[in-house]
Amino acid sequence: MQTASGHLAGLTTKPKVGECWSTTFAQVQKSEDWEGGRAISCRGPHQTYTYAVTKLGKRFTYPSWLTSAQKIRTDVDRAAYSACLAEQKRLLPGVTTKEALLYPSYYLPSTALWGAGARWVRCDITRIRVGSTVAAPKLANLPAFDALVSTLRATPEKFALCEDDPASNGPDGAETTYADCTGSSDYTFVAALTMAGADGASYPGLRELTTIGAAQCAKLNLPRGHLVVAEPPARLDWTRYNDRQLDCWLNNN
Repeated sequence: MQTASGHLAGLTTKPKVGECWSTTFAQVQKSEDWEGGRAISCRGPHQTYTYAVTKLGKRFTYPSWLTSAQKIRTDVDRAAYSACLAEQKRLLPGVTTKEALLYPSYYLPSTALWGAGARWVRCDITRIRVGSTVAAPKLANLPAFDALVSTLRATPEKFALCEDDPASNGPDGAETTYADCTGSSDYTFVAALTMAGADGASYPGLRELTTIGAAQCAKLNLPRGHLVVAEPPARLDWTRYNDRQLDCWLNNN
């Protein structure tokens, strides 16, 4: 659990473009500020790379980016995300929802640095390890950034989202693992669509949403002879986060 003291300690100096770091997928998801170790040599194993350090696109006068409930302020969160997304599009062309093995992240200044006037955001890229489970992803060691960009341009399917399903539980099911899309796999992610439903609407039920989603996915121009699997939002995502994303998968078996 993150604490105010952890956010206060955070990263004590402004990061630099080209720095490499050691981290885990769980750590990346844990906090909006970097609370890991110092930057390490990029010549050794590293799991995240700072491809940009940019300014927030909005002026904030808050004494902290945390609310009184120790949560990140929504407008700061959006500004940080937007700033890094702009840099991502400039430096990592072609990253879409399909290139899901590439996992961007961002880090704000520690609350101490923020209080002293820092308004930068550190933009990082990580890569999910093929063979790790969807339930508990692990990160792969990164190649040199130039090599990663070169591969992304030449062979984007190396970073595309495919899954193996040894337990026959469907995409994102129990025991499902990430697979290399340039080889054989059980499922290939093909599109993220939007389902109808106003914010705050009650959950129609998984069976009904799956039926509706299957009809939406069936309209995609996909290879014949393979089953298309619709993965609608779960109840919690639908009700709490107003998530209306429908994932369409191609069954390769």
